[in-house]
Amino acid sequence: MVVQGIRAADAEDLRWLRFRWLRTMLRRTSTFSVVTAALLLYFGALAAFEVVEDDLTPFETAFSALTLIACLGVFAAVAFFGKELPMRLGLVMIAAHALTSVYYLGFSDERQNAIAAFQELPIIAMYFSWFYDARVARIGVLAIVIAVNGAAMAGPFVERGGMLGIANIISGIVFTWMCLEAGIFMRHRNRLEAHTDELTGALNRRGFTAKTEMEMRRAARHGRPLSLVVIDLDGFKQVNDGSGHAAGDDVLRSVSSQWMSLSRSSDIVGRLGGDEFALLLPETDLERARELMARLRGLASHPWSWGAAQLLPGDAFETLLHRADQAMYRDKTR
Repeated sequence: MVVQGIRAADAEDLRWLRFRWLRTMLRRTSTFSVVTAALLLYFGALAAFEVVEDDLTPFETAFSALTLIACLGVFAAVAFFGKELPMRLGLVMIAAHALTSVYYLGFSDERQNAIAAFQELPIIAMYFSWFYDARVARIGVLAIVIAVNGAAMAGPFVERGGMLGIANIISGIVFTWMCLEAGIFMRHRNRLEAHTDELTGALNRRGFTAKTEMEMRRAARHGRPLSLVVIDLDGFKQVNDGSGHAAGDDVLRSVSSQWMSLSRSSDIVGRLGGDEFALLLPETDLERARELMARLRGLASHPWSWGAAQLLPGDAFETLLHRADQAMYRDKTR
């Protein structure tokens, strides 16, 4: 079993990934849905404890009951039916949790819920950083920190002799933000490693495909030109057979370094596999792409063939890649 590139059978620290129910859930839906469902199960369990307490107001009891039903309903949809949750549902969950924390810290005398509201802030920060863009995560966590701690300052728990003090609030803010930045760093690092070719430093096929599809949507939306170039090294097998794989690796590193250093800053270099590479050229029509590639080939340290294709309405990535690939084979035949 492989979960995000980690082999559970080879990692004793990840034995829990081998649980049959978790493997079933991950096969049927995404990691985002599983984690969101797990958080909702946790919030539902807390609400269940609230429902049976006898010191709550009727409003708090009703709210806890509704929270329990909603959380268990979403969890069941993911766990038993493989439902894929939309990303906006995570934002709704976070917003609802923040509003609940504001209520219990600023307008209620429930000490247990007030403590839980502070304890859960770092969890929310990590969740934000794992699944959302860094800018969205920072803005969201900043808004939550201001709202929750503002409610705490105005509520009954920071009075003289109260449960919370200024030092608790400041340390909570700092720790929450540290968790956010650590999550953003790990997300960026994981995505970089998953999308980068280790040998050349170019994007691997997965990363190049994702980047190209994003740029294709942008070009189609704004009516801008975009070209894709496929490159195949000439005589690369002879280099490997005659001088060894180390020499072949040197050639791959050399040519990819040339393309990355000599092309424009907006151009993207990807390694599709073996000695086949691709260049993504935003804001570039076919004629301009040919001029650029002719200049790059004139400076090449190793011979290569290439073919270019310009984005057409209705193109998918594989369609555009196929046309560029066919053009490359024609160039290699010549």
